[in-house]
Amino acid sequence: MHNVRATNGPELASFINDMEFNITTVSSMSCANLRNLGNLVTGNPGSIDERVVSLSSLANYTCYNSSTGPTVVFKCINCKVHHDRMYISWQFVDLPNNPAAAVGFEFKLTSIDIAKKHTSFVSGTLKNGSDFNDSPVTFRGNISNILKFNLFPRIYHNLHELKLIQPLFHEFLPGSVSRNTNELRVSLENSADGLINTTLFINFLSDYVVEIDRENILGPGKCLLCLLYIQAMSLQLFYLVFGFLSSHPLYSAQIAHLFFLCNIGVSSLLDTFFHSLVSSSDLL
Repeated sequence: MHNVRATNGPELASFINDMEFNITTVSSMSCANLRNLGNLVTGNPGSIDERVVSLSSLANYTCYNSSTGPTVVFKCINCKVHHDRMYISWQFVDLPNNPAAAVGFEFKLTSIDIAKKHTSFVSGTLKNGSDFNDSPVTFRGNISNILKFNLFPRIYHNLHELKLIQPLFHEFLPGSVSRNTNELRVSLENSADGLINTTLFINFLSDYVVEIDRENILGPGKCLLCLLYIQAMSLQLFYLVFGFLSSHPLYSAQIAHLFFLCNIGVSSLLDTFFHSLVSSSDLL
């Protein structure tokens, strides 16, 4: 059972987790293209509470070359989140024979409790924005690509008062893009477009804490049993009704078709259930 209640500063200070943020720019670039990483902006940009501090005051950061492109990594050990809104920006620039261009972004945000026993993470791939269709785009230009994430403080009373900060993906706001080869060719010939700006926006939802008192009444095992039971009962019901109507070919054909649809529906639920078990990343 989940409960949401208001929290306060002293309680939030007790949430101490190891946190790691990995952002990969999917491209043929390398970390040699990376520039202007090192500042952390807190508060609301342009407002009176905006502050710019060294990123090292929050986390260690580095870049390594992966098989899909340069990966920027931020690590915060025994991390206490002191700010509600945080912005980290960087850019990749053109190099000789290695232009700044990307086809997407990969991310993985991980939180580990202080005892190093439980992990909460979110991961995914971003290839375009909600205002595009499914056609591929190339990210390149001055307008920044913004990846937004929320952090939720959670207390698991059913796990010896485990305190874990849960990361969740919120939104992707794409920046400058080329939607076809002609636009990309023009952009590559324009030195002013020779960069990719990226901003990681982290919103710590510090007003409330989520409490988990116990496991759901219908956990994964019981849900599976329920679905299997429904499928078995549908088989029995089919044979029972089919026995009564076997002398009427028209009706038996209709019943058979109805059973087929019912069985497909239950099988689809089972497939969705197993998929959700595989893709679940709430708590490991």
